[in-house]
Amino acid sequence: MIKLLDLLKEVTNRPKAIFLAGPAGSGKTFVSAQLIPKTINVINVDDEYEELLKAAGLGTKIADFNQDQLSQAAKLMGRAQKATKEKYAQLSGAKQNIIIDGTGAASKPLLKKKQELEDLGYDTLMLMLWVSPYTSLERNAGRDRALPPSIVLRTWKDVNSNIDTYKNAFGEKFILINNDPKAKLEYDPEYVNNNFFKTVKGSGKQYSPEELAKKKAEIEATNNTIKQLLQQTPEFTSIEDAKNKVNTFLR
Repeated sequence: MIKLLDLLKEVTNRPKAIFLAGPAGSGKTFVSAQLIPKTINVINVDDEYEELLKAAGLGTKIADFNQDQLSQAAKLMGRAQKATKEKYAQLSGAKQNIIIDGTGAASKPLLKKKQELEDLGYDTLMLMLWVSPYTSLERNAGRDRALPPSIVLRTWKDVNSNIDTYKNAFGEKFILINNDPKAKLEYDPEYVNNNFFKTVKGSGKQYSPEELAKKKAEIEATNNTIKQLLQQTPEFTSIEDAKNKVNTFLR
């Protein structure tokens, strides 16, 4: 007969996997450092990628890269992805506690990995950060490895469209922190275009009228979705409650 104490020990001793999610500039690194012990291994393709860029002498100011440098950077990203997969396989195979740091913009692969880890015996939790689209754009523009504003906005839209999906999947082990409490819950596409779309250099690629029309339609659809999302204020977790949840989870 299985004893209750044995069951409790089994749950307590299960390896832990924490999924970090949030758009560009959401402050995942800063907030997670306050909540999660630094001894837990972090799996983040961006960390691998930046190290490879620096080792190759390219630096991280991708917006300033010429076509040859962009081509080299793309190959390095492939290497970074391979290294990240190997690190994940090694740590999860050894049942080590891990942090999987990503945006959470694509829910299907993330939830597939969640199930994969749980099948290996892991207990999983998600820590998600929220900031306004303005803040996401502002912080991105100030980074060396800045992304095109259109990608920042699309990622913001995709991440925040998944809040309910992740909340349902993780249940009580879903934490959503408002890391931008003074943000205005509004969105003005004209303001965004005038203040952010001219701050990041492109690769010099010339687009056909058809491609430009498609991009314009995509941006307009993204803008409309962002406006809708900002009208639906999600339920946030306080920092204190988040600390308690993470501490309880890691015991």
